[in-house]
Amino acid sequence: MFLTAADEETNIIMGLDIGGDDYITKPFKLAVFLSRINALLRRSDNFNQADTELDSNGIKINLLKREVYKNNELLELTASEYKLLCFFIENANIVLSPEQILSKLWDCDENYIDSNTLTVYIRRLRTKIEDNPGEPKKIITVRRMGYKWNTTD
Repeated sequence: MFLTAADEETNIIMGLDIGGDDYITKPFKLAVFLSRINALLRRSDNFNQADTELDSNGIKINLLKREVYKNNELLELTASEYKLLCFFIENANIVLSPEQILSKLWDCDENYIDSNTLTVYIRRLRTKIEDNPGEPKKIITVRRMGYKWNTTD
């Protein structure tokens, strides 16, 4: 929920588009503000029941803290590596094309991002999560199709 003095239409649209559930501009009436908070809380009853961790192949992701562990050891990942890893684990055993990955991870025209850039990100991620990055077992390259997060041994 955004509470702000920025009341221009573009600010409201941007706030809602980046994930805000509500956008309240100052000045506001306290009773209306409290009602909006209560409505948001009613809609979020399932939040506590939602998965807050991803766990696969010795990799555990705490989504609330944005922390990644490999065999209980905290990993230092960039924001792009983190998003890429979450996307792979959320789509385990599904072959993802480079185009699918790029469109999901970068919210731009993708003009300056190409498959070579993706290859570099995957290589860097493999060095952090794979036991032997030269022979990856978690992030598998599927020739001429893309990549997949492998959950089978």
